[in-house]
Amino acid sequence: MFLSMSFRLRTEVEALNMVEAMGAYSRHRTVSLLKPRGDGKGYRLVIAPAVSGQAIAFGYMKSLVELAQQKNLPICDQCRNYESKGGFVKHGTDTSGDLENLVRSCIVEDVTGFMIAKAEVRRTSAIQFSYMTPDIDSSDVAIDPQFHVRAAKPGEKPQPFQVESGTAIYVLGVALDIDKIGVVPDSNGKPKIVVANRAERVKTAIQAIAHLLEGLSFGAKKARYLPVYDVVGAVAAISHPVPFMVSPARISKDMDYVTKTVLRASNYVKLFSDVKETIKLFYMDKENVVGEVKAENIDITKADNVSELVLKIIEVIEKSLRD
Repeated sequence: MFLSMSFRLRTEVEALNMVEAMGAYSRHRTVSLLKPRGDGKGYRLVIAPAVSGQAIAFGYMKSLVELAQQKNLPICDQCRNYESKGGFVKHGTDTSGDLENLVRSCIVEDVTGFMIAKAEVRRTSAIQFSYMTPDIDSSDVAIDPQFHVRAAKPGEKPQPFQVESGTAIYVLGVALDIDKIGVVPDSNGKPKIVVANRAERVKTAIQAIAHLLEGLSFGAKKARYLPVYDVVGAVAAISHPVPFMVSPARISKDMDYVTKTVLRASNYVKLFSDVKETIKLFYMDKENVVGEVKAENIDITKADNVSELVLKIIEVIEKSLRD
């Protein structure tokens, strides 16, 4: 099974991803995006604020650690103590590595992957994150420098500095290869389950996505730049046996992102009918931009918020794992 998701996040006055650690001016991470021209002839480049996929992945790993500790799921000491170690080192400096044992003993390393160069052992992450970028097709974006003054030490003058903040409707893509969780290749290259309660690991990996978004566990500078934040839309798909990616949760003039995903998924199922491809779709829409959606060969479920969306996804996946 393969889970793909795309979210729309209304985020105001955020500084979640800076690219300078020191200096009087802290710049927001930015990216160049293509925006269709008004006359329909080509595109133009727009410089817009963004949050990197690495920053989001770090927040996801934090969420996994917290959930694993609460559920008493296996987690290695390095991942449990990531704060004191300065991040998730994941045995990167070890000289030997047992892939099966590493996957069995730590849910973080199982789901998010690792590489031990000296031992020539690596595991590709089962979860993938896009950059969090603005939907410039349907909304404007802003990058504003905010003036601040550091408190002066005795005998010194106050030190002014500026921090850029970003405001936009952001789009985030997430993909999770469920078939990789708790599984390693055997000596013949065939999948081998190496964990005792694989269904619970899969459930926790998906719950951590909700924790990431509903708990805003990603990003920095939240002590004084906690953004005004809301998830206003999403679309998700569970596909089997061929992976299917949902359309980005952008609003365009011709078609909304859910309808576009439904049409693509319907044709995708027909294309891979010889391997009995199935796709189940889920969506939420607080902006009231999605019309009536239906397809004869696609199951479609609507949710009111992220938690309900993830709950419905977990119910379907748990049933599939039991069957």
